[in-house]
Order: sequence, then structure tokens, then C-alpha cells
Amino acid sequence: MLAVLAAVSSGQYANQFSRTILAQAEASDQWSFYQAKSIKRHLANAQIELLQAMETTSPAVAAELDKLRNKDAAEMGRYDKELVEAKAKAETIEADKRLHQRQGNWFQGAFIILQAGVVLCTVAASARRKELWAAAIALGLAGLAVVGYGFMIGVHPPG
Repeated sequence: MLAVLAAVSSGQYANQFSRTILAQAEASDQWSFYQAKSIKRHLANAQIELLQAMETTSPAVAAELDKLRNKDAAEMGRYDKELVEAKAKAETIEADKRLHQRQGNWFQGAFIILQAGVVLCTVAASARRKELWAAAIALGLAGLAVVGYGFMIGVHPPG
């Protein structure tokens, strides 16, 4: 039974490790998107400033330049909104990644405890010592508790 629990724990550790890596890649992509939008926003702002400077030197084309400036201002507003959304999404993905890391750590710890229980069972069987059986059972219960906690933090993530 301890070996089965150890296998479950090991499988969950591998699953959480994979999910951590995928979430990290997704978060990196989202932060790159955020950075691209930020650069576009800065370019639009620079263009607005350039158009304002040109307007003072060429009053004859002020109406045309004003149209361009209004278009760039609208783009800046859109970029501002997209930046807020991209940042929120990236932060959510990173929070998910941290949860997968925490769960993986608990499953890895459970695996170690359960493997120690399996080894102790083997020694207890060959030595025929009841105190070793009791220790193995205690390790098994501890491992089961740690596996359970690993699952529970996925259901009810810590604040």
C-alpha cells in the first residue's frame, strides 16, 4: 500500500512539475506581450509629442496633424487598457505556477516519506521486529497526510 501511495505521489509530483514549466512559459509569453504593448504605447506617445511640435512650426497643417494626434491618443488609450489586462493575466498565470510548485514540493516530500516507509517495511519483514512495523505504519500515515495536503492546497489554494 505504501508503494502505491508513493507511486501516486511521484506521479503527482511529475504532473505538478510539468504544469509549473508550462505555466512559466505561458507567463513569459504574457510578459513579452505586455512589454510589446508598453513599447507601442511609448511610440504612440512619442508620435503625439512630435505632432504637437510640428503643429507649432506648421500652423497651416494643424488640422491634419490634429487628426493624427487624436488617432494616436485613441491608440494610447487602447494600449493602456491592454496593458492592465495583460499584467493581470500574467500575474494570474504566475500565481498558478507558484501553486503548482507548492503542490509539487508537497508531493515530492510525501514520496520521500513513503519510500522510507517501504524500506522500513522491508527491513521489518526480514528482521521480524514489531517496532519497525510501527515506524513504517507511522511513516505511511505521515506520507498519506502529506499527499492529502498536497491535493488540498490545489482545491483550496492558500491566500
